Amino acid sequence: MKARETQIWNRASITGDLVGSEPGSSLAWARSMRLTGAFMTLCALVACGEGRQASLATPVLSYNGSKPFPAVIGESIALTPAVSGTVGHYTVSPPLPPGLSLDGQSGVISGTPTQASGSATYMVNASGAGVRASFPLVLSVAEPPNHLSYPSPAAGTVATPLAPLIPTVAGTVEHYAVTPALPPGVALDSKSGVIAGTPSAATTLAPYTITASSQAGSSSFILVLAVAAPSPGSTH
Repeated sequence: MKARETQIWNRASITGDLVGSEPGSSLAWARSMRLTGAFMTLCALVACGEGRQASLATPVLSYNGSKPFPAVIGESIALTPAVSGTVGHYTVSPPLPPGLSLDGQSGVISGTPTQASGSATYMVNASGAGVRASFPLVLSVAEPPNHLSYPSPAAGTVATPLAPLIPTVAGTVEHYAVTPALPPGVALDSKSGVIAGTPSAATTLAPYTITASSQAGSSSFILVLAVAAPSPGSTH
């Protein structure tokens, strides 16, 4: 009896026939159609779900280089994109700094910057073949220190405060340094580049190389400085 029940259940599951229904009856046929329709609906829902999940996959767009990328006036750059999917068109907003451009087909950003600009975000958009992706490129353009100069030659006197020697320089300077060491009592401010102090020993006229530097580059100037002994009768 149990084997008979199993056989009837299996038959009903596959064909839609129920116990008490003749295989060729209209009732068995209608129930079979309902089961078939439900199965097809379920398959369609699963397929649509998978398609929707695939379409929601987010493509990835990125560029080589550090973030933010430090460009330098007068130095050429080339930033190459890496993107998933087939991309045929690139755009950027706002416009890139002067001297730089975006290739609309390859997405390569290249050129030689001609003007300094602070750190800013440029949104690069890639599209094509059903793919859309964006990347926020943070870019800055720095001007290296250049045309550094000081009043030279300069002279000081022992025990008399030296008139501050103030540099003139173009570009961005992050640090000043001097070699060899300045005469005793005279010092260079590493931030401002100002040379000041009260000399404590006489020195002959000598050259001192002062360098202004930043991540973008450096500029140097040779300062000639002498420190004289106090004149006879000086109250110092």
